[in-house]
Order: sequence, then structure tokens, then C-alpha cells
Amino acid sequence: MEFSITDFVVWVLLGSAALVLGCALISRWRHARTERRGLARRVICRLCLHPFEDFSRETIVTCPACHAKTAKGTRPGP
Repeated sequence: MEFSITDFVVWVLLGSAALVLGCALISRWRHARTERRGLARRVICRLCLHPFEDFSRETIVTCPACHAKTAKGTRPGP
């Protein structure tokens, strides 16, 4: 089986396109995962509406501004 220069160029282009597509997909996946983790750390106080980040694994955290207890993952009501 012989390869011509045209076959070689086509395979190089296809390989490069596959590599770029793979890198783009991995980059998008990592970015989405980072965003999800960032949103999980953000907390808005239910009393004073002070936004802050909490890196602990606790579900109930204390607001640094008013010291009220706030549950992670909940948003203040309207």
C-alpha cells in the first residue's frame, strides 16, 4: 500500500482537526466544571443579602457581615 503526498496531507489535516476539536471539548468541559464549583461556593445572606464565598463543606454558614446563619445553596426570597 502506497501513500501519495495528497493522502499524507489529508491525514495530517484530519488529525490536526481532530486534535483541535478534542482540545476545545476538554477546555469547555473544564470551564463548565470550574463554573459549577464556583457557584456552589457563592452564598447570599438571607437577612442582609450580602454575597460572599464559603469554601467549607458545612451546609449552614455564618454571614461575615451580619453573623446570621444561612444555608448554602438557597437563594433569598423575593
